[in-house]
Amino acid sequence: MSTEIARRWYRQAVHDLQMAERNVLIGGYDVAAFLAHQAVEKLLKAAFAMEDKSIPRTHYIDELARRLHLPGDLTDALLELTPDYMLARYPDVAGTVPYEQYTEELAEEKVRVAKRVLEYFQRRWGQP
Repeated sequence: MSTEIARRWYRQAVHDLQMAERNVLIGGYDVAAFLAHQAVEKLLKAAFAMEDKSIPRTHYIDELARRLHLPGDLTDALLELTPDYMLARYPDVAGTVPYEQYTEELAEEKVRVAKRVLEYFQRRWGQP
């Protein structure tokens, strides 16, 4: 892998996180939760590229975090984002209408977790 590939994943992750924040502001709480998940997934995939490892084809951010040997507290925090890849989008998975289940408070918490992951990697890499 290359640093350039990592940069692409990183830049898209930052964009996804910005869009998550904007969706919180306009009441798109389900979209914000999904985009927070996406931002974290892409940050983790950037980490694989930075470590010169092949990027796994999975959306399970808990699995990605374990494979990267992230600190336990960070891995624990991302567990609350893992279900949002499906729950925030699909009524059959959620067992209800997803957008009706996400609140501003819940979306803000998910965005906070994603920011925490971003800050972890920024400390580790600087700005890739």
